Amino acid sequence: MNNLTEVYAKQIVEKVMNVIPYNINMMNNEGIIISSGDENRIGYLHEGALKAILNNKIVTIYKEKGGSRPGVNMPIVFQNSVIGVIGISGSPNKVMPFASLVKITAELLLEQEYVFNQKRVKEKIKEEFLYQWAYVSEYDDTFLERADLLKIDLNLERIAVIISFKDKIINVDIIKAYLCTTEYVLRFNQEDILIFMKWDRDFLNRINNIKSAFININKIAIGSKNKFFAKSVKEARKVISIMKKLDIPYDICKYEDVKFIDILSKQKDNKKLLDIIEKLKKDGKGLELIETLKMYIFFNGEASVVAKKMYIHRNSLNYRLKKIKDITGKNPKKTIDLLELYAAYVVYKLKI
Repeated sequence: MNNLTEVYAKQIVEKVMNVIPYNINMMNNEGIIISSGDENRIGYLHEGALKAILNNKIVTIYKEKGGSRPGVNMPIVFQNSVIGVIGISGSPNKVMPFASLVKITAELLLEQEYVFNQKRVKEKIKEEFLYQWAYVSEYDDTFLERADLLKIDLNLERIAVIISFKDKIINVDIIKAYLCTTEYVLRFNQEDILIFMKWDRDFLNRINNIKSAFININKIAIGSKNKFFAKSVKEARKVISIMKKLDIPYDICKYEDVKFIDILSKQKDNKKLLDIIEKLKKDGKGLELIETLKMYIFFNGEASVVAKKMYIHRNSLNYRLKKIKDITGKNPKKTIDLLELYAAYVVYKLKI
């Protein structure tokens, strides 16, 4: 921080004037008043300040002269350089007791601002690295050097965890509180958070603790362990997409749980499967039947559970299952037929 900016100067003036009952002026390293409790003085040269800068010592003024009024002017020193002057207007005999307090306060505020900015710069650099890490498929020497400078261990076994929220109100600090020091958080977009999570036997506990801490979590997707973290990220993103498109009624899902669905969705020539769902859609209660099929699939064909989840009588469920059989020729109560219905549902939902 070589120069005292108007923004910092204004902050200092406001804070100091809340403590002492005198007007405060802030001058830059050229002696120009850049902030003051008396806004009419801003922009004028302060000769007392200029003298304080040149001699690096307190300058006391008893009579008004050359844009200077009675008061005490103290050089502001930051990292062994004079970057400006802070002045207290008033009779020197009355304001002098406040001089040391005002000078120390100003220098402390500047030091705090400097430390804050340094931290912010480091966080920005780290965030940029994390973004790159989430996408690179291999690590070159430059990438490895940056990781080393940031003290990030790329050799740790990790999994990507994406948490999708129902809204944009996300307190990242709460998430960090449940993580290890070697784990990182990145805001992927307005509603999704990516966690660079260490793979160990407790990782699911950490995920569940985070889930318990929020009421607005929509879905949590977990990629598989991989040498290159970007592949795990890709898997976690695929899981989120599948969970949302298929309306999977689980809060947490691993890639290994939906890997079959991912493979199935990539198959070519799925017209035969799509035709099954198209037949259901043409029925007057097509959407109702498709929803029933979905629930029957995801709750493992347990009729009592499905009926309860759908708030219908078990007889109504059996009626709908029979109708699905009549329309498609596939019986949901037969494993082979249910597998084909499941495949048809997956292809249909991932295509729309």
